[in-house]
Amino acid sequence: MGSSPSSPVLDSSDGKFWVPTAVAERKRAQSLIPMTHQDSDDEVSSGTTTPASLGGQREFTYNFQSSPAISSSINGLPSLPQANRQRRASMQEAIDFRKIDSKLYDRRCLKRQQSVTNIEEDPLGSINFSIEFNSETSLLTVYLVEAENLVRRESGETMDPYCKLCILPDRRNQFKSKIHRKTRNPVFDEEFIFELDSDSIQTMALELLIFDHEPFLNHNCIGQVKLSFDNIDFTHRQTFWKPIKKHEQKINSLTKGELIFSLGYLSSAERLTVVVMKAKNLHHTDESKLGIDPYVKVTLTTEKKVKKKKTSTKHNVNSPAWNEALSFNLSRDLLQSVTLEFQVCHENKMGNDEVLGNIVVARDSTGDRRIHWDEMVNCRSAVARWHSLAT
Repeated sequence: MGSSPSSPVLDSSDGKFWVPTAVAERKRAQSLIPMTHQDSDDEVSSGTTTPASLGGQREFTYNFQSSPAISSSINGLPSLPQANRQRRASMQEAIDFRKIDSKLYDRRCLKRQQSVTNIEEDPLGSINFSIEFNSETSLLTVYLVEAENLVRRESGETMDPYCKLCILPDRRNQFKSKIHRKTRNPVFDEEFIFELDSDSIQTMALELLIFDHEPFLNHNCIGQVKLSFDNIDFTHRQTFWKPIKKHEQKINSLTKGELIFSLGYLSSAERLTVVVMKAKNLHHTDESKLGIDPYVKVTLTTEKKVKKKKTSTKHNVNSPAWNEALSFNLSRDLLQSVTLEFQVCHENKMGNDEVLGNIVVARDSTGDRRIHWDEMVNCRSAVARWHSLAT
């Protein structure tokens, strides 16, 4: 039927192959096709062989080495042998978790089960953060993750939360997160690094203060979280979900109100500008006095000289607004040693003026005053802050 004599032909009657003798002899020599003869007395003839020249068909079977035997056929044809081993895609290989770089993935910690928390545990919300201390570099890394279900202490639907971080008890190292607009579930995703003494870290604590940002007003403190380091295992990173509690703000009997002002230094012009904005809750030392006529006197002190300037006087008001700018010429060499003193005074028509309270901002200040001084030195734009007055 046009088939080559050298190609095996399938006998449809019994499903077996016949192969020309020359081809079978060559395959036998190569030890690839073992054959089983039905008639052992037949001799292999030489020369060209055709199907017609064969007295009878020699029957043999293909036995593929290292392959399973043919066990079934489709439409009378034997099925092809299958290899013992199949190629395996790399996606089917087992995952080695040690080779995964966790920094490439979301570092947010696992959510708590909602059934665990309730309103008694988290009256003002909760916050998620982690800490890690490197004893070789003496650096503490605080990773602020997120907060949930924040509650305002005052009525209002919107909230612009942010967080302040500091190390107790000295409060010299303080940081502030970004402000998140109109949300009660802010995702901070920020890292803060503190340089601490490895020998005394067990006596320290981390304080988180959560605020609601209100422009040109004293920001509302939502609550606080304190984490003492005395029982913390710093051999590896520690992750926490902490409930936010009411801020334990100590009432200072010497506090005489609050004052907000901005500080900005223009290095190109070597000029320091102080903008006195407003004050609130001012009162006399003598509670029998009623009316207040306040003004603010600003004293700039350097190693070489002292300069003084003051605002206008507001009459019969205990929460005045000035919004007045006072400028001082100050060289960059003296910027690091400058000290600013703010005195809120009551103007007496007769006698000496009464000092209602003062604020000192300098390099050796602590808390918000030190932060404000650092912002004045390092920031290009003016920064405004509220400060409590003290006598």
